[in-house]
Amino acid sequence: MFSSRFVKHVKDNQSAWKVAAGIIVLGATFKVTYFNFSRGLMVNHMERRHLAATEHLIERREFGSKMTQTREAKVPPLTPEQKEQLQEYLRLMRMTEPDVYPKESGRWD
Repeated sequence: MFSSRFVKHVKDNQSAWKVAAGIIVLGATFKVTYFNFSRGLMVNHMERRHLAATEHLIERREFGSKMTQTREAKVPPLTPEQKEQLQEYLRLMRMTEPDVYPKESGRWD
């Protein structure tokens, strides 16, 4: 009984159903188009930001290495006594904090 009334109602209002279907299709088409457009804008913006950030990072790394070389050039070399004291200090620190000061000491030898 319900289904026959529903079918009759649909047939009587066929033009209204077509209009509703058209609105749904147009809305979905608009959503997809807007999504693709806005996604393209965001992707382009992020690419520009990434390229600028990468360029800035490269410049900062170069500046940092130059400053390190300048700073190390100004420091006098360690005397044998200072080297011995440094090695003793590192041995003590390795014993008390092995996670922070690993066993390898290639840089300080």
